Amino acid sequence: MRYRDPKADLPSQWGTNLKRGIIISLAGLLLIALTFISIEIGTIEGPEYQQIIQIEEIEETRQQIQKEEPPKPKIAEVIATEDEDIPDTVTIAETDLVTDSFIPPPPMEDEIVDFFALEAPPKPVKEVRPRYPQLAERAQVEGVVLVQVVIGLDGKVEHAEVIQARPEGFFEEAALDAARQWEFTPAKQRDKPVRVRYQIPLRFELR
Repeated sequence: MRYRDPKADLPSQWGTNLKRGIIISLAGLLLIALTFISIEIGTIEGPEYQQIIQIEEIEETRQQIQKEEPPKPKIAEVIATEDEDIPDTVTIAETDLVTDSFIPPPPMEDEIVDFFALEAPPKPVKEVRPRYPQLAERAQVEGVVLVQVVIGLDGKVEHAEVIQARPEGFFEEAALDAARQWEFTPAKQRDKPVRVRYQIPLRFELR
């Protein structure tokens, strides 16, 4: 009695053997390619370019400056003259100064004397009360102004100026207008009338 070995059944194993053969063939080809074939990668060298710079030599030009010749010194001409008798000394005639024609300087103005240096100080004979400014009256502001005046030889005020004002900006003009109208007895020094400085305090009070 005969038995059949299943491994000996070639037709049934055809597909398997074909796959194995293809795989073995591909593996062999890959091994040959890795062994004998080498890929060389080279660099492509381009043509070398050299930049050539030409330097031209430029001749240096020098500007010639013409120097002006200094003017030649002039030689003074000597004119020969006949010898004349020239005196060695010159006599200056004496002149007399006329002292009678001397003009004296004009007299100085009367000096203003301070109040404390007077023998007879001035006394007010006419006092003028200042008007109350409307702006200060509306604002209900009171104040005082110190005015300095110059009293002339006739006792009248020649000049007036504000020395101090509290508060400022309300009563100055009214105080000056009133002080200019004051009159005094003339101040005297050595029995002579003199000009003098005098201070007048003017108060502004609401009633």
